[in-house]
Amino acid sequence: MKESKKLLIGFAVVGAICLCMVGIGFFGLREFGKRVGNMASGDPTAVAQMQEKIADFDLPPGYKATGMPLVIYDAIMLIPEQSSGPMIMLMQYNGVTSGNREEIEQGLRQAAEQQSQQSGTSMQVVDSFETVVRGETVTVTVSEGSNQGLAMRQWITIFDGNNGPVIFMAQGIAEYWDDQMVKDFLQSIR
Repeated sequence: MKESKKLLIGFAVVGAICLCMVGIGFFGLREFGKRVGNMASGDPTAVAQMQEKIADFDLPPGYKATGMPLVIYDAIMLIPEQSSGPMIMLMQYNGVTSGNREEIEQGLRQAAEQQSQQSGTSMQVVDSFETVVRGETVTVTVSEGSNQGLAMRQWITIFDGNNGPVIFMAQGIAEYWDDQMVKDFLQSIR
């Protein structure tokens, strides 16, 4: 009888611990979901927090900002309120990264390329130019390609953000591309 009583108490303790873990997991995931939802919907406070982590900038006229904490990246996306105009993205690793700067930059470039490929766009480098971002001279790679019969354009560069290297990517339909707006945005990053 003593043995079965001990077993019963042991099962009760394990059951209570499991219930606590389920409760903590449920409420933790619910809170995480709310935060991601706020950022994805463009909540100004959440976007400002993400912007503080990455870099400060002036929002181009006619654009809205959304932020997304991805698995290993933080990303801010600037989306035109009208359907024309390029989508702009700033992306940075959100935690401690291992490797040297070249490896980190290569990882960011691969993430940007995957983003392009997921949208069904195959890009080819056609040009490059230098500009200054946050006091640093950077090379902007210009690529062109097509997506469902539409001519696409893309600019990519990497600069030092608030917490390490940041990749800038602007991508959109070539017909609606505005070089000056994108250059002005790059120069507004501080």
